Amino acid sequence: MSPQPKPAGRRRLLRSAVAGLASLPLLAACYTHLGPGAGAKALPQYAIDRSLGDIVFTRPGWPAELRADLLLPRKPGPHPVVVTIHGGSWANRERADMEPLAARLARHGYAVFNISYRFAPTHVYPAQLDDVREALRWIDRNAARYALDVTRINTWGFSSGAHLAALVAGHDANDEDAGNPPVRAVVAGGIPADLRKYDDSPVVERFIGGARDALPAIYADASPVVHVSADDPPVFLYHGALDRLVTPDQARDYYAELRRHGVAAELFIHRWRGHASLFLFGGEAEDLAIDFLNRKNRPRTAVGAWNRAGLPAAASN
Repeated sequence: MSPQPKPAGRRRLLRSAVAGLASLPLLAACYTHLGPGAGAKALPQYAIDRSLGDIVFTRPGWPAELRADLLLPRKPGPHPVVVTIHGGSWANRERADMEPLAARLARHGYAVFNISYRFAPTHVYPAQLDDVREALRWIDRNAARYALDVTRINTWGFSSGAHLAALVAGHDANDEDAGNPPVRAVVAGGIPADLRKYDDSPVVERFIGGARDALPAIYADASPVVHVSADDPPVFLYHGALDRLVTPDQARDYYAELRRHGVAAELFIHRWRGHASLFLFGGEAEDLAIDFLNRKNRPRTAVGAWNRAGLPAAASN
């Protein structure tokens, strides 16, 4: 009989076993990634230069005073910006949930504006959408002060935050409001993209302010999938195949609609993740999403006045 390995030996055996399993095709196929992305590349790293907390980004007279945190990388500006938006069924949680991701993005060279927004049921749709727009306006007003590039503003959210990240980028009214700088690209994890599918959801009813059958037009207006058009910014979607809170058909249908309109889109589905586990262990999905942002945020021209197409005014003539 062979002697039992000592604890250190058992640990080495375990590490060897894990390394062997990681090389198997079965685990290599634990996710699917649809779209033009070829996989995450080595990403540059920067120190975080400044972290400014509890910035009031709403203007005087806004229905509620809202705050955000701004993280700035230690690199020459102007910086591309990511607005991070937390989840919580539009009714709870806090922006602190996004702090690890915000720090990670800042270390990859992005200025990150990690925001709060008003909660249902005290504030129903479109209050939350208006709050995200107000955050975009704050970035525009303070671009020179913090070396922010208003032609490269992106949104990244998870769950209800993903819904808002996508909605603010594609909502038709966004094009009519000259006060909103355009969104360059969107990253959305665990997104409820089509609220019309929820015919009996207390969470959605609380957000919208009533049942679907009573408010069908508002359910449609609040659904990112309804607002897809050819001029939408690129979108990276990631979702857990085992998600029972927001089922993966939400992401798949949204991806199909984006592609149908010719919008650049990528879809990452992790076969062994649910809703919370994908948020907590984003791993490869977040790597690919950051690579996606890097590809979509290559500088086009010098920063300057922007127009609705997201280009400096001089470049649009």
